[in-house]
Amino acid sequence: FLISIASFAQSSNDNEVWSRVEALTNAIFKKKDSVALLDLVSTKVTYGHSGGNVEDKATMVLKAMASKQTYKSLEFEKTSIDIDGNTAVLRHNLRGISVENGTETPLNLAILQVWRKENGKWRIWARQAVKIPPKG
Repeated sequence: FLISIASFAQSSNDNEVWSRVEALTNAIFKKKDSVALLDLVSTKVTYGHSGGNVEDKATMVLKAMASKQTYKSLEFEKTSIDIDGNTAVLRHNLRGISVENGTETPLNLAILQVWRKENGKWRIWARQAVKIPPKG
């Protein structure tokens, strides 16, 4: 399992948020770590998938843990981040291969996330993924 990360000039606050984004990605796609998810996800989250499903925290964590999909060759591409006080809005791309029941499917997503600092920790507040074309 590999996550490659494109980098650009960042502030320490940016780095703090990106590290939480990467932890969320690992908790969902690599480790299926419910303890990490409970810490990373706001109780008020609205979590949108590229297929149109929107989940609250309980549903999102349950489905992430129950998913039979595995992932390989994941690439995490940072595209933008804007932090204003206790709110961060960021975009990134996630590419790789999803494997379910032996069937491999390309994964090419653009993801918009909103994070808020709650009790001193950045937690995901909102997320929406959309399918994008593969890299050319």
